Amino acid sequence: MKVFLSALENAAASGAGQHLAYYMADKGIRFKYNLMSYFYARKKPELTEFIRDHSELIMIDSGAHSFQKGLHVDWEVYTDEYAEFIQRFDRPHVVGYFEMDVDNVIGYERVLQLRSRLEAVSDKIIPVWHKGRGITEFKRMCEDYAGRIVAVTGFKNEDIQDHQYTMFLKYAWDHGCRVHCLGMTRKKILDSVPFDYVDSSSWLQQSLYGKIAGESAKVSQVTSRARREVVFTQNYLAGIRMQKYYEQRWRHYEK
Repeated sequence: MKVFLSALENAAASGAGQHLAYYMADKGIRFKYNLMSYFYARKKPELTEFIRDHSELIMIDSGAHSFQKGLHVDWEVYTDEYAEFIQRFDRPHVVGYFEMDVDNVIGYERVLQLRSRLEAVSDKIIPVWHKGRGITEFKRMCEDYAGRIVAVTGFKNEDIQDHQYTMFLKYAWDHGCRVHCLGMTRKKILDSVPFDYVDSSSWLQQSLYGKIAGESAKVSQVTSRARREVVFTQNYLAGIRMQKYYEQRWRHYEK
C-alpha cells in the first residue's frame, strides 16, 4: 500500500516566508508520495513542478469538487485545460490523473464524454466509481481498465460500506486492476484492507488546527502563526512515517 500525502501545494509557510515544500527540501527532507489537485496546481506551476521533481511518485486529482457550490463552471473548458496540463506536466513517475467525477452535477454520460477528452492525451486517466453508477458499471470499469488503476471513495458509508471494501478490492484484483481509495485515512480500514493506493490530508488538517501528531496539547496560537512551517513539517514527517509503516505492513501481501 502506498499512502499519498495530499495538499502539499496548499501548505504555505508563515508570513512572507518560503512555501513549505521549499522549506522542507532545504532541510533535506525527501518526499515520497504526493497527491496534488489540478484546481490549485494550475495557479502555481513552478511550485507544482518543484513538488513533482522532488517526489518519488505523484498523483493528480482533477479538483472538480473544489468549485464552490452553485458556481457556474464550463466543464468542457476546464477539462480541456486539465488535458493540456497533463501533457505538459507528465513524467514517468506520475502515476495517474483522476477523471472529472462530477456525476452528481452533470450526470454520468457527460462525465464519460469528459473522460474521453482526457484519455485522448494520456493513458493514465483514473476512473472513479460512485454508487450512483451501479455495481454493473463497477464491474465494467474493472474489465475495461484491466491492468490499470481504478478508484473508489473512502468517505465513511457513502459509496461503499466499510465491510464491503474487501469484496470490491478482490473483484478489481481478479481483473488485474490496482485500486486507489480516495480520502481514506481511517486506521481501522487501512489496517484491514490492503488497497494498492490511498491518499490522506490528515497531516494538513492537524496543522491547521494547531496540533502536532502524537501530542495531545495544541500548539499556542502565537507559535502556530509565527512558526507555521515547524508545525506543518512535524505533521508532514508523521505522514512520511505513516507511508513507510503501511508500505511495510502490506509489502508481502499476496493478492
